[in-house]
Amino acid sequence: MSFFHGNVALVLGIVALVLTAIVRRFAKEERLREDVFGALVWFLVFVTLRGLMLWLEPSLPKEWHQYVRAIWMLAFAFGVVRLGVSVVLWTRRRLSSKSTAKIHRDVADFLLYVATAIPILKTQLQIDVTTLLGTSAVLSLVLGFALQDTLGNLFSGLSLQLDRPYQVGDFIRVGHHEGRVVQTSWRSTRIETLRKEQITLPNALTAKEPIINFSKGGQPVAIDLTIGTAYAAPPTKVKAEILEALDESPLILKTPAPWVRTWAFEDSSVKYLVRLWINDWAAVPHVHDEVFARLWYRFGRAGIEIPFPQRVVTMRAELPRLQGLREELLGELDLLKPFSSDERRAIADAATERSFGLGEAICVEGREGETFYVVVSGRVSVRVGQPAREVATLTRGQCFGEMSLLTGEPRVATVVAVDDTAVLEFNRDQFQKFFTQKPELAEQLADFLARRKAELATGVEGADAHKADAAGLLTRLRRIFRP
Repeated sequence: MSFFHGNVALVLGIVALVLTAIVRRFAKEERLREDVFGALVWFLVFVTLRGLMLWLEPSLPKEWHQYVRAIWMLAFAFGVVRLGVSVVLWTRRRLSSKSTAKIHRDVADFLLYVATAIPILKTQLQIDVTTLLGTSAVLSLVLGFALQDTLGNLFSGLSLQLDRPYQVGDFIRVGHHEGRVVQTSWRSTRIETLRKEQITLPNALTAKEPIINFSKGGQPVAIDLTIGTAYAAPPTKVKAEILEALDESPLILKTPAPWVRTWAFEDSSVKYLVRLWINDWAAVPHVHDEVFARLWYRFGRAGIEIPFPQRVVTMRAELPRLQGLREELLGELDLLKPFSSDERRAIADAATERSFGLGEAICVEGREGETFYVVVSGRVSVRVGQPAREVATLTRGQCFGEMSLLTGEPRVATVVAVDDTAVLEFNRDQFQKFFTQKPELAEQLADFLARRKAELATGVEGADAHKADAAGLLTRLRRIFRP
């Protein structure tokens, strides 16, 4: 112990203080910075006390010297212990690429603190801690009762670390609490919920509860969803729509592949069980939202009913208003100007309303198409080329897809819904009878389509370039709509 009585100890303490401050300042790992902070505090206490004693020692009572000396010795020893444990645990994390629990550092610190404190207390203050603890049965009993909860948490924390049902970063469920593990200590486990709430669970409680780990080993985790459809919907069709919706989601893994099973016949629906896999359990709310939103639109377009135990009331008074809205939209289209009001009314009667959600493609560039669309509400983005480039945004009353319907040409652009969008869909069969009854419609529509293509190509309204295409378009129209 004579080492501590000279100035060499003070010099080494200053060096240790500076080096520890440098490590904490430049360390990239947050855990290492937190661990060495304790060592920094101990070295600062040592340097402060040892430096003050150079000037104050002659003026202090002699009986105080041994106590002050014991304090700075303990501070120096504890600083060395804390720094050494921090470096060892950091090295272990670097070599194994695994996080170390806070309880490991706390237990190591405690045991080494006791081991270094015993000889210092014995030599400086003549206190034999081992004898005191061995002969104080009453004290041990009192401490046991006072610290039974604390000791219970300590030993439960040690048993959890030996069994390792979870580690920092895992997403777990303990009882009815669910969240990501952010810290494990000798007393408790702290988890953070999806609402960013932090819950501290005593280790004694955690050890008694069932623990579900959704992240063990970094393996994908499965989610089960149940979906009910009407009895009139064929199971094969329902399964196909569900699998296509799952395939469109970037959050759902392709391997393992999701699957759908017909699960039960219930009172008002056929129940389907859907199992899919994701990488991170924290994404469960987003997956639920995306899957059910996509299925709502898909089921609506496919005519698959989602039943519910309530009475469905249809208001017949609404039909004239909807019919009037359709006729109003069609009356504004240049494409349908050659048709009479009665013919437009017949076309409006045959139209089908379709709903599309954000990001869904209504038609795809290069594919065949026999329909065209009129936007009723929402917005759609018209995109061409690879990578896709937006060339227009269409809103209420504007149409797209007429070239493919009338001429049989592949789609020239991809049209994607950028809002919740409703459209009127018209197919080729709805125009067949008009061309049969009035052959002159083909010439008028061929002229309109040629003019539109020329305007898009040249940007000059009324350009003569449409005359070159009119004959070819007329031939296509007559071939497609021949009697």
